Amino acid sequence: MTQTEFEHLLLQTRDEMMRVAMSFFHNREDAEDVVQEVCMRMLERGWKSGDNTEALLIKATKNLCVSVWRRQKLQQQASPFIPPLEGTEEAADAPLLQQEQKEQLDKAIAELTPSEQRFIRMKGEELSIEEMAEQTGVSKRTASTMLWQAKKRLLTFLKINKDD
Repeated sequence: MTQTEFEHLLLQTRDEMMRVAMSFFHNREDAEDVVQEVCMRMLERGWKSGDNTEALLIKATKNLCVSVWRRQKLQQQASPFIPPLEGTEEAADAPLLQQEQKEQLDKAIAELTPSEQRFIRMKGEELSIEEMAEQTGVSKRTASTMLWQAKKRLLTFLKINKDD
C-alpha cells in the first residue's frame, strides 16, 4: 500500500472513526481531537502491507478514546477542589488558585517514592509508556503498572490533603 492509498483509506475510514469517538464522548470537539490524533499517530507509525488497516484505525480510535477519558477523569479527581476557570469573575483569582493547586500537587508528589515520582514526572513530560520503559530499563507492561500505581497513590495523597 502506498502513502497515497493509505491517506485515501484514512479519509474513507474517518467517518467511522468519528462515529466511534462521538458515541464515546458525545462531544464533537473531543471526538475530532481523538480522530486527528489517531490519524497523526498512524501516519507517523506507518503500516505494513498485511495490516487490516481499517480495523487497526477503528481499534486505535477506541483505545485512544479510553485513554483520553481516563486522563480527563484523573484530572477531575486530582483537583476536584478547584473549579474550572471559566468566566470573568474567576479570572482575578486564577493565579492564586493555580498556585495553591500546584503547591498541593507538589506536596502530594513529595510523599511518593523516588521511583513513583520519576514516573509521574515522565508522565508530566507526556512521555509514552514505550519511552518510559526505555528510560527506566523495564518492560512496557512493568512501566504501565508502575505508572498506574504512582497515579493511584498520588490521588490518594491528594484526597487526604483535600480532606485536611
